[in-house]
Amino acid sequence: MARTYIVADASSNHMGDLSIACTMIEAAGQMGVDCVKFQSWTADALRPDFPNYRKTYERHQRTQISDEDHHRLIQHCRDNRVDFLTTCFDLNRVPFLAALGLGAIKVASPDCGSIKLLEALMKHFKRLIISTGMTTEEEVRTAVEVTRGHDVVFLHCVSLYPTPVDRVHLNRMDWLRHMGVRVGFSDHTIGTDAGRIAIARGAEILEKHFTLSRQLPGKDQAVSAEPAEFAELVRFAGACEVISGRDNPPLAPEEMDMRKLYVGKWGDNR
Repeated sequence: MARTYIVADASSNHMGDLSIACTMIEAAGQMGVDCVKFQSWTADALRPDFPNYRKTYERHQRTQISDEDHHRLIQHCRDNRVDFLTTCFDLNRVPFLAALGLGAIKVASPDCGSIKLLEALMKHFKRLIISTGMTTEEEVRTAVEVTRGHDVVFLHCVSLYPTPVDRVHLNRMDWLRHMGVRVGFSDHTIGTDAGRIAIARGAEILEKHFTLSRQLPGKDQAVSAEPAEFAELVRFAGACEVISGRDNPPLAPEEMDMRKLYVGKWGDNR
């Protein structure tokens, strides 16, 4: 079992401040996280009839990442030996994100059923990571078939913030696996229990909201994990990899010595 790939989702917890975003990258690198994920929305793409449009527009405008800052964040991730990942929310953003030279792109839960977006992203990115929260069974099955043959990981996800433990339903990872796809978990619970169980159950990717402090302002801070919690998840993922080991290893020399001593200890029972 390969070690679970740990993604720290910065969401909008950087509050639109490049220096905070860079500090988050540095903290993630220090904790041993594999990847920091951002969100590449543009406020101007928000549809005019969205509820509370003005307030929502202002929040997204305040926290959106400029084109120039995308390049800066990618370089800062390289400097701190973590991967850069971002979420694409609309078709018009695909050409810019494709020009960044990224190998992978994230698809948010509301777009699991957005077939036009999935098809556009497959043309430009080797790997798609698709969350499946707030998505019907039919939509998931359609997304699986549309992306069949591409490098895709589907993340089990429950779009409740936070997700109560009795709503997590990690067994759904197995339902996804039965469709012949690779599986991970996008975790919106408080704490690390659900994430650690998902790791132990073979999640290839674990994504979780990340914050420098839950005391910071912003709608996602309170449901995000702090650096120490990510350090715990990284440590647990490493332990799971070691403990899981190989499928059918040969007997170790030390165990062969024990065999010589103990097989037949009580006589020939074979």
